[in-house]
Amino acid sequence: MNLTPKAQTIERDFQNARAKANYTAFPEFARRYVKHNKDGVVLANTALLEMTVGEAEAKARNAQNWTQSVSLDDTPESIAHSPLVTPDTIQEAVEKLESVLTRGTEEHQEYAAIVLARSALATDAPDRLQRVAHYLQNIQLPPARIPMGYNFALIVCGLTVKGMTLEEEGRITEAIVSYDNVSLLVQSNPNERSDELVSWTEHALYRAGMLKLRQGDQLAAIRSFRAYHNQAQLWPGQFRLARRATVYRHLAAALSSSLKTQGTQGNITTDEQSQFVPAALSLEIAQIHAYWEDSLYAVTAFPKADEKNWRVLSMIEQIVEDRKLIGPGNDADKRVLVETIYRASQKTFQSPRLLRFLFFALVEMGQYDEAVLALKSYLDLAEINLKVKSNVAEEVLTNEQRIRLDMESEYDITSVMVEGSRLYGKELGLATEALACAEKALNNIQQFLEQEEARDLSFYANTYRGIAYGLQAAQAQEPETRPSLYTKAIESFEKAIEIAPAAYEGHYYLALQQAEMRDVSKAIVSVKQSLGLNSAHIPSWHLLVLLLSAQKDYERALSICAVGLKESDWDLPQTDGFSASQLDGEDYLALRITQAALIEQINGAEAALEPQEALFVLYTKVFAAEPSSLGESLYDIQNIRRRDQSDIEINTSSTVVGRPRAGSILSVRSKSGTSDIGQGLGASNGSNLDIPKANYASSITSIGSSGSKKRGKLIPAAAASSGSATLPKSLLSAPVAVQRPTTKSVQRTSRANKVLATLWLLSASAFRRLDRMEESLRAIEEAEYIDASNPDVWYNLGLLYAAQGDQETASVSFSKALALAPYHPACLTRVGQSYLEAGSLEMAESVLDTTTKSQGWNSAEAWFYLGKVFEASDRLVRAKECLWYALDLEQSRPIRDFAVALQ
Repeated sequence: MNLTPKAQTIERDFQNARAKANYTAFPEFARRYVKHNKDGVVLANTALLEMTVGEAEAKARNAQNWTQSVSLDDTPESIAHSPLVTPDTIQEAVEKLESVLTRGTEEHQEYAAIVLARSALATDAPDRLQRVAHYLQNIQLPPARIPMGYNFALIVCGLTVKGMTLEEEGRITEAIVSYDNVSLLVQSNPNERSDELVSWTEHALYRAGMLKLRQGDQLAAIRSFRAYHNQAQLWPGQFRLARRATVYRHLAAALSSSLKTQGTQGNITTDEQSQFVPAALSLEIAQIHAYWEDSLYAVTAFPKADEKNWRVLSMIEQIVEDRKLIGPGNDADKRVLVETIYRASQKTFQSPRLLRFLFFALVEMGQYDEAVLALKSYLDLAEINLKVKSNVAEEVLTNEQRIRLDMESEYDITSVMVEGSRLYGKELGLATEALACAEKALNNIQQFLEQEEARDLSFYANTYRGIAYGLQAAQAQEPETRPSLYTKAIESFEKAIEIAPAAYEGHYYLALQQAEMRDVSKAIVSVKQSLGLNSAHIPSWHLLVLLLSAQKDYERALSICAVGLKESDWDLPQTDGFSASQLDGEDYLALRITQAALIEQINGAEAALEPQEALFVLYTKVFAAEPSSLGESLYDIQNIRRRDQSDIEINTSSTVVGRPRAGSILSVRSKSGTSDIGQGLGASNGSNLDIPKANYASSITSIGSSGSKKRGKLIPAAAASSGSATLPKSLLSAPVAVQRPTTKSVQRTSRANKVLATLWLLSASAFRRLDRMEESLRAIEEAEYIDASNPDVWYNLGLLYAAQGDQETASVSFSKALALAPYHPACLTRVGQSYLEAGSLEMAESVLDTTTKSQGWNSAEAWFYLGKVFEASDRLVRAKECLWYALDLEQSRPIRDFAVALQ
């Protein structure tokens, strides 16, 4: 058929209008097309039928207030579809097309049949499926020769309609074949673009993935969802976001399942092998999380009264569970998870479930101060939650029902209480708060004691309660309360061991508590049980070494020390801090310091100087920048954009690609790099150690040194590298968010300062005992430079001046130490001794009595000098009691204080 140039132009414009579903232009184009092409009556009426059906569907959707949001709840067994229209609304257009069908070309008749089939499927007529089959019976789909332009979209429409018909007939496998043909056609013809093509392509790819999940073919579903995602990067930014969110929900779950099975599904092709390795799956899951979040938030408003926005909660739960599966990642990953949960809070209202996720994420990130706030808010909401759900039978609720109701289980609440007790006790040293959380947890556990998960919670709750009681006892200022607190601590640990006798932690903490109470024999038995359960636990070896030293068996303690050190990865020559745990490194260094103290005890101060250099070298490794603090986040959306863009630019065959552009839904996120956590996180990067020179009123040299000396100071590797020890940044990198350091990193910096100061003070002590006073002073200066607020620095300075006979300057140093730590037992004992030697018995008694009643209750020297005070004042019975107690303490004193060595 030869068309005039005019007719060709009209047909081209007409097809373009059809491709855009520009229905208002259809009647005029149809009139003009028939005017210039008498054989075009079929095409014209075909387009008018498309217009009629499209407008009828729009009216039906409006009448029922139907939106694509209903697809958010789609499952493989139940896929939402738009409202059907009544046959009479389109009957006239159908009959008109059928009446002229024979007057068109064969090609026009085939495309008209596709539109007639599509129209029949859109109605609620009882015979709609039969009519679709009738219209498509003589059409080959896909055709041998693939057309172009809008006709290509009609072929895709025909395949999709055919698949939907087969699906409704229950012929799922055949329907999937039809949908997969759409996927192949679209991927083979990437230059074909039109609104209608996008619409029918989306239908086919969406339904293909869902049906494959229905059949249990997870691998095939992943392929279809990947194809959907890759095509979605080419669609308008706001197109069917609800269905995208649903695809990402199911794809994330399928990928997680694949990661759990380590990609062991059958039928993975050779080309796909690299896509199913754990690293590739982890990266893809992270990408899908970001797209899922953006898609869901784009169609989710802040909840109204009594609304829960449970889909957001479900997504965050999936993300949190996937993060557990993938692994904790680096510090940036942890921060991104926290920011993800904070963003979710902007789409929910006072959700206890979200607060629980936030609490655990903040604890893992190390932002303990914010975690405490989240914990308090959660426990307040949980109490309300318990009252509200009192009428609901908890045991009958599934996890999905809990999510929809935003209702926490007793187990959820108790697990937060247990972790809260650990946070307060072990991380923050807040005994009262830790005990309160542990007691609440144990009360809650009674309500589900018969459940299997209660055992672990009960074990940890009792353990953390014991730690809390031990802290209270150590911090007690009243001697009357200390014994009962220690007894309760022991009882808690014994209860924990009764619950889980195979858990080494219970035996270790029991041994540590017994050691602090100077029950050395029992402590040795307990710590040996801990080592029998976990021979790689360095603190248990350390405790055993200290206990043997408390028995004055220094030789055996030193040999056990060597055995324990070999159990650590840090004992390997190649250990650099990146292949072993940083916390294990701190435990290893602490044991090495104790080893040096034992060497000095056995072989003298000169021998103690030999391992000093090795200890400083080890320190720089242990407190180097943590591996987890380096690098970008796997989950950061800006990084995902860059990775996706790089995949496109270098034309790689990545599983999931992205094509960021102005219309992308991902462009709604800020590119400023500012944290969503809020202004409170602004300061400096908190991952790397930064050990600045402390501010102090006066230096050591101003007390006794004749002049300032040039320091050859030792700066920790982390401090020296804090500005440069980061991975190189791409030019495409988003600006680095300015964030304050986490509580965890601040604590690590504090520990680093304290350990380094300890190393210098060990050297200073050795030099002092060797009568090398100048070198001892310089070592103390270095300790002061690192940690001037450490009272032990000033105490050791006082010892140095006292050894030189300068009692006045020594007294000033001791006073400085007490200004920093008013209950410093060693300093108070020296002050009491000074008063005793000066004949001021009342002052000496007051100081020493206060010391022995508070934190110096286990100081042999304090009890000894208090006995001397009583002896000098003729109170011989009291003197005898004090001296005997001093002897007992001295005979059970370890080479280093238990609390200091094992902190």
